[in-house]
Amino acid sequence: MASGAIYFILNRESDWKDKSILKNLNFENDNLTFRSRSGENGVYISKSFDSLQRGTTWHRLRLDVTLPSSASYKLKIYASDTPEIVIPSFGAAGKSKVDINEYIKDDSIAIGRKIDMFDLIGAKSFDTPTDILLYDFKGRYLWMCLEIISYVEDPVIIKSVKIEFPQVTFVDYLPEIYRKEAGENSFLSRFLGIFQSVYVDLEDQIDVMPLKFDPDRTTKDFLNWMADWLSVKDPSMWGEKRLRKLVKESVSIYKMKGTRRAISRVVEEYVGVEPIIVEQFDVKDNMCYYKQKDLIENLFGDNGYIFTVMLPESCVKDTESYIELLRVINNIKPVDSICNLVVLNDQIYLDNHCYMGINSFITKNQDLVLDKTQRDTNNLVISEEMDKRSAEYFADIFEEE
Repeated sequence: MASGAIYFILNRESDWKDKSILKNLNFENDNLTFRSRSGENGVYISKSFDSLQRGTTWHRLRLDVTLPSSASYKLKIYASDTPEIVIPSFGAAGKSKVDINEYIKDDSIAIGRKIDMFDLIGAKSFDTPTDILLYDFKGRYLWMCLEIISYVEDPVIIKSVKIEFPQVTFVDYLPEIYRKEAGENSFLSRFLGIFQSVYVDLEDQIDVMPLKFDPDRTTKDFLNWMADWLSVKDPSMWGEKRLRKLVKESVSIYKMKGTRRAISRVVEEYVGVEPIIVEQFDVKDNMCYYKQKDLIENLFGDNGYIFTVMLPESCVKDTESYIELLRVINNIKPVDSICNLVVLNDQIYLDNHCYMGINSFITKNQDLVLDKTQRDTNNLVISEEMDKRSAEYFADIFEEE
């Protein structure tokens, strides 16, 4: 990689918190977030980044920031071969030598004094930067102080900070004549640094491209793009977790699109339960078809283009869920077919979808009586008590069988 293979990166909550000082900052999905509420600024002061090499010339610092139009931030950077610094003594004349790491971690020192400390030791300040060449910073250790200023409710979100070292420039790849007079701060080195930054950014994007196409690791926005690319209709209905799984299996599902197996698999992914699918040849092969033709055609349709999908009531809780599931099925079924989506409840309705062992079970002998509160319906309810004579009658029948 043209920028050098060594870098520090802060892109997780543990990275930000590790031996660092934070004030008025929160974390949302591992992003460092600042919301203006108390009128105070958000502050982040880092630990020392150790290159393990004295005299290191640092290369580049990049920030991935989402910044509202009325917000800003200041970044102060300091590099040295030693953590010891000399600053004015607080409350007394003269100066004192302190360890900058111990000074930063000392809870008895106000955060404002820690920010001012960077100015006292000669740190360089940058206003709202996103990309900085660090050719001026030389030393084994590097520190940074980030102060966020905002007066609006929209959050300032810092997704990552990447610090690269040691210095690597395109000048190093040129013939020696171009490098003979080229110092660390030469014009040619800085001029080529502009094109180098563009090149390296493109190179980084290429390096992480395989991760973008991994359904388990890609971002939500790119996941929706992949779903659209793979002809997954209405991806917003699926939810992120189910959509990731569907995208992973979309190729195999696409190969059998329009078949009974594809419909069963998609419905199972959507509701978590394998459906019961009845096609017309299943119905007409039944020995009772011609005896009860009108009743069966009323339940399962009267032509070869209709198929029935049955699911328990727990999977389709309301009308909105029913419509969404029907849209999912219509996106995978054959174009000229018609889906009859049936929700199976746990009640018995004569001449309706009632199947033994699926949504109807025999547990113990009880009276079957008409529901007197619903005289205009054909509902049957099971009474809680059963007279002794009926119990003996059914017991005799079961013994004979």
